[in-house]
Amino acid sequence: MTIWLAFKVSILGVLTDKGAMLPAVIGSLVYCFFYPLPYLPQDVQHIPVIVADYDASSLSRRFVRNLDATREVEVTGVTRDLSAAASLLQRGDIGGIVAIPPRFAQDVARGTPTGVTVMGNGAYVVVDSTILTTAAQVLAATAVAPLAAHLVQTGAPPALVRRASAAGPLLIKQPMFNTTQGYESYVVPASMSLVVHQLLIIGICALLGTWIERRHWPVAPRGRLTMRAFAGMLGAFSLLAWCTTLFWIGFALWFHDLPRAGNLGAAIVVGALYSAAIAALGVCLGCWMADRERPYQLIAATSVPLLFLSGFAFPTEESLPWPLRWLADALPTTHGIRAMLKLNQMGASWRETVPDIEWLMLVTGAYIGVGWWLATRRVRVTEPTGIRA
Repeated sequence: MTIWLAFKVSILGVLTDKGAMLPAVIGSLVYCFFYPLPYLPQDVQHIPVIVADYDASSLSRRFVRNLDATREVEVTGVTRDLSAAASLLQRGDIGGIVAIPPRFAQDVARGTPTGVTVMGNGAYVVVDSTILTTAAQVLAATAVAPLAAHLVQTGAPPALVRRASAAGPLLIKQPMFNTTQGYESYVVPASMSLVVHQLLIIGICALLGTWIERRHWPVAPRGRLTMRAFAGMLGAFSLLAWCTTLFWIGFALWFHDLPRAGNLGAAIVVGALYSAAIAALGVCLGCWMADRERPYQLIAATSVPLLFLSGFAFPTEESLPWPLRWLADALPTTHGIRAMLKLNQMGASWRETVPDIEWLMLVTGAYIGVGWWLATRRVRVTEPTGIRA
């Protein structure tokens, strides 16, 4: 069988087999619109907070009003009973506690170092960080006027008083890539490569499982899989994965207004290499499982481990034991996710992505070889029965 004929047979096999078309084609379209929905609240807002005010001064009340006026924090109550507020925090009724110490206004007026205490639930790092950052900013803004008055009383030079009263924040944090600092901009671009990987792997495995169960490979009509037929089949699966990748990095990221097109040309090329790795791994797993339903059970359960093994959420080199690091290096998702994030979201150059591209080429070649060996073995043990897929 020629390469072109095997290519057409494989494409038609995916498009006419409901079990393969549902994840590989329909699933990619559905996921584009529904997967980002849980992440649409880009940042944390209106966190319920109780203020334990042990000062009860005009300055502390001004601090409470300014804190409640922020978008991030909503002051749901003011108390002087810290234990009652702590019980609400433990039950999850509030997101945090801000405690104002006694003599807060007096210390600020005298220029004595002081501050507020922020308490939160350590299980919600983002919420705790948001409360802490917001409280620090409000505290700095609230203490400006009393600090300037203290400088005047101590006879400080007028220039120093003007600088203190008009002083801006000591630190301006400007994200380079995730400019909104939101969940959607952080998770969805990284998950995009994994979604394409999982859906196409399931589709390929389902199609090959159908061929094996029916004991008939349309690309090997005489019970012998040639290298040209294998190349055509692999090319068809790779094209489907590449089209899905282009759909996601082009339309899906644009539709949801997520970071994209940093180095679009390189992302398209690397996306083709990543698609070939997906196709090769799909052939390997499809021949190994040899079952139409098994991919839905096994592949879907690996999504979360694959996402964390890719290292986009935390540095795997420092936090994972060496067996897991070796496993991560053997997976196309690890290098595909990293390369696509660097190129499409961060605008990295070819040189900055060379290690990931080299690993991806090595992994792709290895899976192509293993896939060829497994496919030829499966075809040889299959006895044609004349049943068409």
